[in-house]
Amino acid sequence: MQRGHDVELSFTGVEGKDLSALARNAGVPTRFVDDGYFAAHRAELARKASDSLGLGGPRKQFELILRDLMDPVEAAMLAAARELAVRSDVVVGHFLSHVTPAAAAEQRRPFVMIALQPVFGSRHYPPAGAPALGPLNPLLWWLANDVMRAALFARSNRSRAACGLAAERRFLPGTLGRPKRILVGVSPALFPRPPDWPAHIDVSGFLGDAAVREPWEPEPHVADFLAAGPPVFLSFGSMFGFDDGQTTEAVATFVAALAIAGARGIVQAPAHVIARAPRATHVCYLERAPHAQLFPRCSAIVHHGGAGTTQSAILAGRGSVVVPHAADQFYWADLLRARGIGAKPLKRPALAAKPLAQRIRAVLDDGAMAPRAAALAAALGRERGAAHAAEVIERVAIAGAP
Repeated sequence: MQRGHDVELSFTGVEGKDLSALARNAGVPTRFVDDGYFAAHRAELARKASDSLGLGGPRKQFELILRDLMDPVEAAMLAAARELAVRSDVVVGHFLSHVTPAAAAEQRRPFVMIALQPVFGSRHYPPAGAPALGPLNPLLWWLANDVMRAALFARSNRSRAACGLAAERRFLPGTLGRPKRILVGVSPALFPRPPDWPAHIDVSGFLGDAAVREPWEPEPHVADFLAAGPPVFLSFGSMFGFDDGQTTEAVATFVAALAIAGARGIVQAPAHVIARAPRATHVCYLERAPHAQLFPRCSAIVHHGGAGTTQSAILAGRGSVVVPHAADQFYWADLLRARGIGAKPLKRPALAAKPLAQRIRAVLDDGAMAPRAAALAAALGRERGAAHAAEVIERVAIAGAP
């Protein structure tokens, strides 16, 4: 928009929450696509989400994400994407949103794909959650691509058929929807671009804009807690949106882990969970706060490893304890540890007070971690991820239809 273009955003939310206000704060016209499915099936989805945490196989977990969280709103999202594509010069969408490239192709609009983690094969690094095997990395990617093909290919062709388009005959993540460009929203300081990637894949840098900040005035009890010294921050973010029972247990584990670690902590959780959470002088509860403003005032960040939370933790120059639940969260957990700014990941099924306390202390007691995190934060602060992405999209729009 700063470059003189009209921009619109359509999205859905698997928690059934309308987050349009976040975009409106940046002045972006936004449409929340929601037919009430997630709110009406909250208990069922909570059970499925809980069950999926115990599944070890990425193929099964990936399929469950698409089946339970995307398929129910596929028709509504496709309708919104088709409507948006009619009046757009270029269409941008996440690589899992198979409806978006179909709508773009129907209107002969160029498509730009966004990925929030590297999901494109290379001999230089393995897929998320897999060990680095050097010359055998391409074999691991063959297996990973097979997982994505099994979950995405038929769905993509279903969206194409709904738009009157012929089915695609082959599948690779980097060719799905025939994108003109692919923007991988990861910092090149964290993940240098592999030299064997196709030319149309670009490591753009993180896509958050530091200049766009939510207004935030801490509640008095939070302000007082922060004034007493930097606490540990603990939350699983969007992973707290499904199962209230598991969320309540996780919060109790946070409180116990902080006591074992001898640390103070701010716990972020839904209000109804906070209402029944354990009370202790070493813990402060809040329902919501902008990470960009809160994290720099904390000593360490305990989180689930979502792309946005990870970015905020790095930009704040703080070490992380990552408890990955699913999908790209394992990638971020491993990457932060490899860069020396994160403790050994603690998988969600293994969450308990003692191992969590050990990891919190490992971050707090590692004298070298804070300088590493600060140096990386400074490098990220010099990047222009959002601006670079806007420039790429603009060039695609100017080039015109495929």
